[in-house]
Parts: sequence; structure tokens; C-alpha cells
Amino acid sequence: MIKLIIFNLILIVLITFGLWLVKKYAKKEHVKSIILIVAAAFTIIFHYSSFIFKLLSGGNAIVYLSETPNLILPIYPCNVVMWSALIFAFLKNKKSRVGVFFADYLFWFGIISTLVGMFANVDFINNPTLADYENFKSITAHATLLFNILLLPIFGYVKIDVKRNITNIIISIFVMGAIGCYCNLVFHTLVSESAAYDVNSMFLIHSPFDGIEFLTYPVIALIATPLYFALFVICDMCAHKKGERFYNKQNTKADTKTDKLDNIN
Repeated sequence: MIKLIIFNLILIVLITFGLWLVKKYAKKEHVKSIILIVAAAFTIIFHYSSFIFKLLSGGNAIVYLSETPNLILPIYPCNVVMWSALIFAFLKNKKSRVGVFFADYLFWFGIISTLVGMFANVDFINNPTLADYENFKSITAHATLLFNILLLPIFGYVKIDVKRNITNIIISIFVMGAIGCYCNLVFHTLVSESAAYDVNSMFLIHSPFDGIEFLTYPVIALIATPLYFALFVICDMCAHKKGERFYNKQNTKADTKTDKLDNIN
């Protein structure tokens, strides 16, 4: 685990340096869009790099593909985040309602899943060596995705708004659950019930943690929702002055409604 932590710290230093360069030199909107597209595309290509190499070198690419279900469908949270980053990068109006949803989902949901993928990497835990390219790729791909996600606040796409943030997170939780159901159904129908159990998309069928069998996706979602809300409230208190915070706005709206009712009466 020490190797994993040291390697991830090196990656974080590189990410920080890259973000500093982007913040210093990327000023125009079209340049920002190009950077988002390149960063998202690079992560996807890196994710598929083993398959691409086997395909081009005449290796057993199809066998490898069949043994790696997350190359076929987005069965894990980071897979969905990865493709969502590419969709967001190509959006013309990134501040539209759809753009705002993707930005909130990518940042708030993605940053947790990528950090977990880096520091609690299952591939490395099962085979603790960086000499294995699959391990190196898995950890580094999460790091490149983290870089992609951290571009969003630098480019001004992330906003501290408790109501907006928690609404988009709740929608994200349901969407992720729906994607998981779809992926499990596809593997159950086209392959077998045991294949769907092994794939366990979004951890809907069983817990990803040995010995904590109750900790499936619905339970994780129920725990995560109030924690996210608490996080948003704390961020709101740090980002806004007294009188401009979430609860102040709610009190103002309540007072406005009361005044209107009084006027009607």
C-alpha cells in the first residue's frame, strides 16, 4: 500500500502542476473547450489502451474484451464519469441546464469515485505491483480523469449552490442506479445470471467489500445523500457571507410568501 500511496502522491503533484499551467495560459473559451475535449479523449484512449494494443498487434483482443466487461459497458461509476466528461466537453452551451447537471455530477460525484479508484485501487490490491501495466493503467487513468474533473472549477463551471448541487446529486444517484440495472440486465440476458453477479454493475447485486454484505449501492446512496448535503452546506458557509447563504435565501423566500398571503387576506 505504501507504493500505491507514493505513486498517487506523485500523480497528484503532476496533476497540480498541469492545473497551474492550464489556469495560467488557458484564457480563451475555445482553448478551454479544446483542453476539455483532449483531456476526456486521452482518458478514454488510455482506458482502452490494452485492447487497442492487442487489436493492432494481432493479440487476443476479443478474448481480452470479453474478460474486461467495463470496456463493453460502463459498469462502474468511474466509467460513467469518464464518458460524461467527454459529453460535457462537446456541449456547446456548458452553462445550460444540461451543462450544469453534467458539471455538478462530474465534479461532486466524480471527484470521490476517482480518488477511491486511485487510493483503493482493486487491481493493485489484488496484485500489488506497478510493473503490471493493467495496474499502472488503472491507477493512472483515474488520475487523468481526476485532472479532467478539476478543470471544471478552474474554468468556472462549478458553483456552490446548495439547492442546485443536492438536486443534481440526487438525480445522478437515480441515473447511476438505472445504468447499473441496465448493465446487469444486459449481462444477465445475453450471457448468464452468474455473469451478471460477477459484473455487479454499480454494486447493485452485492457489496464490493468483503464482510460488509449490506453495503450495496442503495445503502451507499442513502448514506451519501445526507453527507453530500452537509458538505454543500459547509461549502456554502465558506463561500458566501452571512445573509447570502442557502438558509438565508430560504428564509427570504418564506417571508416573501408570508407577505403575499397577508396582502391577499
